Amino acid sequence: MDKKSFFILCAIFCVLSFSVSATAALIPSIASYFGSDYLLAGKLVWIYMLAYGLFALLWGPLTRKFAVKKILLTTLFLFSLSSFVVGSAPKLFFAFIGRLGMGVFGSCFTPLSLIIIGKEVKPESKPKYVGFLFSTSFMASLSGVFLSGLLFWRFIYLIPSFLGGALLIYSLYFLKGFDYRGKFKISYFETFKDKNVLTLFTFIILGSFFYHSIQQWLGVYLAKEYFFSQFFISAVFTVSSLAAIFAENIGGFCASRFGSRNIAFWGLLSMAGFIAFLLNFRRPEAVFFIIVFWGLGWAFNHVGFSTLLTSLPDRFMRDASSLNSSLRFFSGGLGAFYSGKVISLLGFRADFLITGLFLCLLALFLKNRLKEVKHV
Repeated sequence: MDKKSFFILCAIFCVLSFSVSATAALIPSIASYFGSDYLLAGKLVWIYMLAYGLFALLWGPLTRKFAVKKILLTTLFLFSLSSFVVGSAPKLFFAFIGRLGMGVFGSCFTPLSLIIIGKEVKPESKPKYVGFLFSTSFMASLSGVFLSGLLFWRFIYLIPSFLGGALLIYSLYFLKGFDYRGKFKISYFETFKDKNVLTLFTFIILGSFFYHSIQQWLGVYLAKEYFFSQFFISAVFTVSSLAAIFAENIGGFCASRFGSRNIAFWGLLSMAGFIAFLLNFRRPEAVFFIIVFWGLGWAFNHVGFSTLLTSLPDRFMRDASSLNSSLRFFSGGLGAFYSGKVISLLGFRADFLITGLFLCLLALFLKNRLKEVKHV
């Protein structure tokens, strides 16, 4: 893959990711600005994720009809426009509409990038490309989270809107076409007939569900339980993002040497460890240390499963890439929705305890049920 095109893919990921984690951190501030309840403002998270999950199914099959470059540039423009709608929203309702659009059009970037890596990169180099690509995403997410503690919340959506417009112009001239057109077909059911593919996606669905059931309400938890200000909430998310950036890069190399399945296994246990510490350490300052386990765990889990995905046979890889993003975000949106209901009925501690136990069980099943892929 040529360097300019890979740079553009990384830059697109940065535009997409800038406001993702920041939104979860900003829920208390946005709710306060519009005079809304925390749980209502929390819809800004899961409305994006559910839309992302549903529409991600489109992009893999569409690469058989249109060149990848054409799809990427169209959706980049519409994503930037939707982000501008959120940043300039006069009422919370308009912010919901903008977040819906961000989910619809932002859902193409991950599946298309994984398809490109799967087709353009040598097998032994795929883990490194996947790790680096997603580490840039985490760096952009880190920047958004850090700035969310310093800037007015609207700027967290206006910044990627304007950057996306500038990147669109650059991409017109320098992004390779990546033309994989052929006979148009949608073969998701055919993909799921493969037992190992079905098992892989089962773990992806459950991992995303339980991760987002904690992640998307963590800012609200810190505001209510520890009375953290927006600055300190954003600082906690910043530490988590730093840990994730480090782990994405290291995880890519470790997956090549020790196996992607093993990296995903330790990621799940690390996330469960964070929840156990959170339930037992009641000192507010401890959160800034134990959050490292959360960021590291998710990154290991993410790069492990993503690398397994790019190593699937070519007949599965295109549709599986769309399914990956679709199922990750749709199940994550359901996890955020489910967690909001559990929190409103039983409280944060019950929700965290249930999630931690299921993450441990998921890690144990992973070792016995999922086949390893050797990167040779």
